[in-house]
Amino acid sequence: MLKFLLYALLSLAILFVALLFFAIDDTPLLKIHHGLNREDIQRAKQLLHVAPEERGQLKTVSLDEKDLNIAVSYLLNHFAENTTQIQIVNDRLMIQIAVFVPKSPWGRYLDFSFNLRQVDDAIVIKSLKIGEISIPDPAANILIPAIVHTPPLEQHWQLLSQYVKKVRISSQALEISYLGSIVDAAKQLAIQKHRDYPNLHRYQQQINEIVSQHDPNWRLSITDLLQPLFLTAYQQTPTEDAIQENRAIIIAVGSYIYKHDLRRYLPLGLVYSKEYPVFAYKRVDIPQHFIASALLAIIDSSLLGEQIGIDKELGDAQKGSGFSFVDLTADRAGTRFGQIAVASIKEARELQKIMSSTKDYSSIIPEVQDLPEHMDEQTFASKFQFIGSSTYNELIQQIDARIAALPLYQILGS
Repeated sequence: MLKFLLYALLSLAILFVALLFFAIDDTPLLKIHHGLNREDIQRAKQLLHVAPEERGQLKTVSLDEKDLNIAVSYLLNHFAENTTQIQIVNDRLMIQIAVFVPKSPWGRYLDFSFNLRQVDDAIVIKSLKIGEISIPDPAANILIPAIVHTPPLEQHWQLLSQYVKKVRISSQALEISYLGSIVDAAKQLAIQKHRDYPNLHRYQQQINEIVSQHDPNWRLSITDLLQPLFLTAYQQTPTEDAIQENRAIIIAVGSYIYKHDLRRYLPLGLVYSKEYPVFAYKRVDIPQHFIASALLAIIDSSLLGEQIGIDKELGDAQKGSGFSFVDLTADRAGTRFGQIAVASIKEARELQKIMSSTKDYSSIIPEVQDLPEHMDEQTFASKFQFIGSSTYNELIQQIDARIAALPLYQILGS
């Protein structure tokens, strides 16, 4: 029996690896687009908008091919970063979706393609393919309903089943009839999903407005994002919610700076209209290190954050861009910033007050341009011996002194 179980587990493991090999690829079948632009987002919102007087009524929308692509891409981006293409051909929808998955030995893209056909009052699935794997039609019509009944999709499927009353595919459009009250139900679902950070979406929307109005001839600074969000929190949220709001702001800014790397891991719900790199000291890596460490600090992982920063720099010394005390400075400043953001209601509120008028990134990240970087393993060893040596610790103390000398950290550290 034990041998049988071992063989069965081994067979399943081999089957799983084989499925990954054929399902995931380095190159998506679809051409990758760079997200919805501002006009697309506004059009998606218009398509999905329900006026207050319509919320108790049955509403019907007719989506042509262009509108269907915009609406589906907008909705799917709330769950996973993707590229979608839908065509209406001979009374059927031909759908291709490339979902971006975490980098793996098999690739970064999971492709789906299938057709939807109208059969009397029902919609049936035809020609489903997952990567290179073709799924027989009978199995597909069992598999897809089974998938949508699993978390986290089940709640959304129940919402659609309850409020969508009729779906019909025509030769030129997809017609959907639904109860207008679906809007209130969807809002409640979103509030439940983000119950710990009810204003997260508001901060993300504010970032969207900031970047949509940004002059592309100028660098977008990290404080261009942080200052307006903290101003909103300081002016519009209760003092007792200061810690929660600070967490939401750091998550929102992190979701923008790490547009592709962190989106799938954070409670997000927004497709940004413009995607500019974020700078400090004319560099994009400094804001990345700063906000990543702040993110780790607000979830009480400051020690982990410090070690991750050191481990990354050691890895860079061995085979990457080289060990950088510039990056470590941004890491340590971000950790301190995150710690203060959630230290106590008093400190969290004081941070909001100070940051609401702080427009210079040098107020949160000290001068870094004279610090050594780009050191390979041999160079690092010749100058600093090892992590924790007296020479290394002396420079770390100098960096910490620079951070502590900034007025923001002096006021909040007292």
